[in-house]
Amino acid sequence: MANGSAEQLHPLQNTWCIWEHKVAKSSADWGDSMQSLAEFATVEDFWKVYNNVPKPSQVMFDGSMRKKVGDRVIDSYSIFKKGIKPEWEAPENSHGGEWQSRSKMTPQALDLFWENMVLGLVGETVDVGDEICGARVVDKSKNNHNVYRFELWLRSNDGNTAARLLERLRACLADRNLHEKLMPSFDWKAHGGR
Repeated sequence: MANGSAEQLHPLQNTWCIWEHKVAKSSADWGDSMQSLAEFATVEDFWKVYNNVPKPSQVMFDGSMRKKVGDRVIDSYSIFKKGIKPEWEAPENSHGGEWQSRSKMTPQALDLFWENMVLGLVGETVDVGDEICGARVVDKSKNNHNVYRFELWLRSNDGNTAARLLERLRACLADRNLHEKLMPSFDWKAHGGR
């Protein structure tokens, strides 16, 4: 701190929200199953929030059971730009699509891929323009198999833009601590607005 002034904050390009999704009893309960946990607009606030939200491996299937957090079981986490709900029907999402990867992985790989994905979004190293709406990690585990789906949601269905963003996402997910064989493969899924 210079001359006793307040700490200099480092603003992010966008304000982001972290969402938690409880296991829904039916598809009709989808909207009620999600809750915004926090929002942040600076690097400092990001770390305050991120360091206080349990890692995916701490709340999702661990090889033998889904864990309870208080009175709920968490199915997924999302991080989306402020004002965009993590649902296909949201106007920003309805004409777009998503890159998604369904992969078996260890809890350590799960946390590492999610953190790299979040840092790529918040740090604006994946997006080109304003194409990315957000990302999700979803627990798809069953019968002692740890399977998780990563999703990167885009505003449009433009193939060239989507391919470019996937390339940038893959660069973000790459980690020197993981073997290349562990890199998930991604498939495109349109949200159906067009």
